[in-house]
Amino acid sequence: MVNRTLCAVGVVGLSLLVVGTSVQSSPGTLRGATAVDNTAARNQFLMTNQRTRFAERAGRINRVYGPAFSHGVTAAASAESFRLNHAEMFGVPAADLVAVSAVPGGEHVQPIMYDQATGTYRFTGFFYTQQHQGVPVFRAVLKLLVRNEAGFPLVLATADLRDLGGMQFGPQAAGAPMQPAAVESAMQRAMQLTFAEGGVPDVASTRRVIFAGVDDMAAEPRLADESIVEIDEDRWLIVTDAATGQVLYEEHMIYTIDIDGTVAGQATEGVGTDICEAEVLTGLPYVEVTAGADSATTDANGNFTIPHDGVAEISVVASITGTYFNINDASGPVEVVFDTITPPGPATIVFNAPNTDELIRAQVNGYLGANVVRDFVLQHNPSYPVIFLQEDMQVNVNIVGGICPGNAFYSPGEQSINFCRAAGGSPNTAWTSVIYHEYGHHLVAMGGSGQGAYGEGMGDVCSVLILDDPRIGLGFFGNCAGSLRNADNNCLYLPAGCSTCGSAIHACGQLLSGCVWSTRNNLLITEPTDYLDILSALAVNAVLLHNGSSITPSITVDYLTLDDDDADILNGTPHYAEINNGFSDHDMPGPEISLIAFAFPSGLPEMVAPDGTTSVPVEISPVTENPIPGTGKLFVDSGGGFVEIAMDEIVDNSYDAVFPATACGSVLSFYFSADTDGGNTATWPTDAPFSVFTTISGTGLLVTFSDDFESDLGWSVSTTALDGPWERAVPIPHSTCLRGNPGEDADGSGMCYVTDNAAPANCNTDVDDGATTLTSPIMDATVPETFVTYWRWYDNTFGNAPNQDTFLVEVSDNGGSTWTTLEIVGPGGPDSNGGWIQVSYRVGDFVANTSQFRIRFTASDTDPQSVVEAGVDGVELTVIECDEDVFGDLDGDGIVGINDFLRLLGEWGVCPKPCPPSCMADLDDDCNVGINDFLLLLANWTL
Repeated sequence: MVNRTLCAVGVVGLSLLVVGTSVQSSPGTLRGATAVDNTAARNQFLMTNQRTRFAERAGRINRVYGPAFSHGVTAAASAESFRLNHAEMFGVPAADLVAVSAVPGGEHVQPIMYDQATGTYRFTGFFYTQQHQGVPVFRAVLKLLVRNEAGFPLVLATADLRDLGGMQFGPQAAGAPMQPAAVESAMQRAMQLTFAEGGVPDVASTRRVIFAGVDDMAAEPRLADESIVEIDEDRWLIVTDAATGQVLYEEHMIYTIDIDGTVAGQATEGVGTDICEAEVLTGLPYVEVTAGADSATTDANGNFTIPHDGVAEISVVASITGTYFNINDASGPVEVVFDTITPPGPATIVFNAPNTDELIRAQVNGYLGANVVRDFVLQHNPSYPVIFLQEDMQVNVNIVGGICPGNAFYSPGEQSINFCRAAGGSPNTAWTSVIYHEYGHHLVAMGGSGQGAYGEGMGDVCSVLILDDPRIGLGFFGNCAGSLRNADNNCLYLPAGCSTCGSAIHACGQLLSGCVWSTRNNLLITEPTDYLDILSALAVNAVLLHNGSSITPSITVDYLTLDDDDADILNGTPHYAEINNGFSDHDMPGPEISLIAFAFPSGLPEMVAPDGTTSVPVEISPVTENPIPGTGKLFVDSGGGFVEIAMDEIVDNSYDAVFPATACGSVLSFYFSADTDGGNTATWPTDAPFSVFTTISGTGLLVTFSDDFESDLGWSVSTTALDGPWERAVPIPHSTCLRGNPGEDADGSGMCYVTDNAAPANCNTDVDDGATTLTSPIMDATVPETFVTYWRWYDNTFGNAPNQDTFLVEVSDNGGSTWTTLEIVGPGGPDSNGGWIQVSYRVGDFVANTSQFRIRFTASDTDPQSVVEAGVDGVELTVIECDEDVFGDLDGDGIVGINDFLRLLGEWGVCPKPCPPSCMADLDDDCNVGINDFLLLLANWTL
């Protein structure tokens, strides 16, 4: 006979709920995909890339790494396949990712990791910017790293992308010129921020962008204007709301080694400033030398040959200028030197020969140092964006006034590096370490990364690696015994506050230089002859993979991926130990190396049969250790704790994992393990049982109630607020109003319930001074284990007193006579920042399962007043259907067990008429419940 029962499910596809780099079960609450992280798209990706991992920052994926997760007949095909098929897991449509470098003058396709031995590149990078309706999203980029080998495996995706929540706007708004009020707002803000006195602001450039936050900052997407405002020597980037002129973001574009009373610096030769070190006669590279009408350029060592006719005496002349850098002295003329010779010479031209003038010394130091650091970059990537073609970059020395004395800075607008003359006890800043640091900012800018702490850290790293010395800015304060910063440090990473050395950008930058110096010390032991080349190549090329301005453990992943040689960093890299140990010294560890690999050719089950007939193929292979055949196990917890189940081995280390019989509707947690020849037991997920997979027992899904609000199914609204009641409507788009309100519905049907959908000129559409409640019609939730699922929107981030109100959800099992709290959103927290979020709850965990079930949603604005916006969509009651024939299942729970035996005993004897169907326990249909029925029950026993 067939027994059918209905049991609940929270969301379709319970098997993977991804959090960070682990897979976890979520007791009590089953959370679905959001408009930001697109869980469904992530899960789809992970089903075919089981060992690939995510790193997240501020709730968004910023790294995808591990074993290769895309291939193609060309490197470009591999990158494009990933973009087209998996962009949505970043919350971005594939069409919005445009093949354009984020750096002006940069290329979409970028060779990475130059191999000096073969003259080839190990990787190709593909860069995309996020654009929407033709408008760029402010600093939103995707970078894909493909190995240049057969199959072109894609091994790393670094992203800083923004979910725009369906933002729409017309071409007139996107292309409209910057409003005068917005121009004035940007200039006024720059004047408030600038260090210049009496300067006149000028908007050097502006462009229309979509602003949705930057780095860890999240913001509702809106059309904005990005302006570069110049005031004398100062320069600011100001982002303003295109409609209102409100300042949304500001950034200082002069990157300096600031001196505010106690700073240190570096020297002419070695690591110290000119007051600490002696000057050494050194060949100057790439200098233009003339002899009459003839000219030549010196080589890297300062040697030159000028093609010339004649043997008459002639003057050979040069100034400190060359192919790649021009020296500009703010305090006077650039030195010109000549030597009168009779061909063929030799001619000897020596700049700063007396070595008695700080200003001339600064010219030589500035020119030489700039060429040294440029050559360093191109040694490790001859195709580095912009830099590999750049000529005539300006090096300004001996600056007075403005932010000088005792300072140095990089100006991204004119792409110059700038150094101040000595004054007030501060030495002249044109010397090796400071020059390398400032050019490091240029390296970061041309690599498409943000500056901030990362730019300061990379500037220091350039100095550390070129000089092979951890001290940065020795003698900066006029004291030759001390340095400004030191990469030989104990700075530890802090998720909040950057590092134990501080959160200010220069202090935080020491975290990166510290990681690099610790790695250098490890490589010195294992690679004593080429440790600097190995590490320098990683550091230079890792800039091309970095997004934003933060220093996080994601950088460790970048270094390991660049060091890798087989498209799988989870099985180690040639220098995994040195890199991982170096970064771990500063609490920035890389991903843990897998001992063995678990693969699932058919994927993991989203649902398992209650009768115990579901099996999953499992392949176990060696990574750093070998799996021992016959040791594979499946662990399943259906509510009473994990049960160990030996998997059926088909051949060595190839298994079928058979799930046990379970009660229909029960949520199962599970993981896998196997022993290794290294004496270890490896699990998958790697930190099981803390992180596990989940699935549910059942045979099919059944939705018993569904409302997308396209028609009126009987919801009611009650309001005590002065304004902002619930209403069923198509939400006003963000192009019309953007102040915490939903710009579209959650399920794509068009309509939903929102608070106050009117659109006055000031967008005052929120709940004001009171509460508004949305109550459902009566629904049937009598089936045990019923789940209620819905999408909700709640934003309380605008107004004078944000993040102080709450959004209340309640349920009733008696038609609304009494109510029980289901959840409270807020005050504050990520769920109070807007965005559609889908949640599911088991009804029976809160109220009885009855046919009088109701749910209601209350949005309130209490004193002090703020902006409260709420939305509800896609309300469903969902259950699991169990419709398999389970012979002997008398109580309908999908299994044959003790309860069925007790029921058989209760019906023992002759069945009353009519027979059948008077006795469910009459399994042999002889109108009598007896020993034969008992034997049949035992033969089908499942628990």
